[in-house]
Amino acid sequence: PSFIVNRSTDIDGEESSGMEPKTPKRSKKNNVDTIAMAISTMSETRERVWEKKLELEKERIEKNHTIEMGKLEVEKQKWEFEREKMKMEHELKLKEMEFKQSNNTN
Repeated sequence: PSFIVNRSTDIDGEESSGMEPKTPKRSKKNNVDTIAMAISTMSETRERVWEKKLELEKERIEKNHTIEMGKLEVEKQKWEFEREKMKMEHELKLKEMEFKQSNNTN
């Protein structure tokens, strides 16, 4: 082709005719709209932060609950073991007493 086309120049021939490329005008927002958008965005951000905080707090509570339940289960097993140990010690003492008594009678 005998002409070059790109984004900065529409057609090489138009530049030679003296026409400048037109840039679209940005519509100006009034200050009230800008402030309203900023407040809305901040409110949405605050809401997301609050939801995330609640979610993290819920996870923390659930983890603590799981840990506490585990501790209680270990404590329960410990006391069951202690009870069984005491029961066996008691039975052993009874057997020793029976043995001593049977030896004394002979």
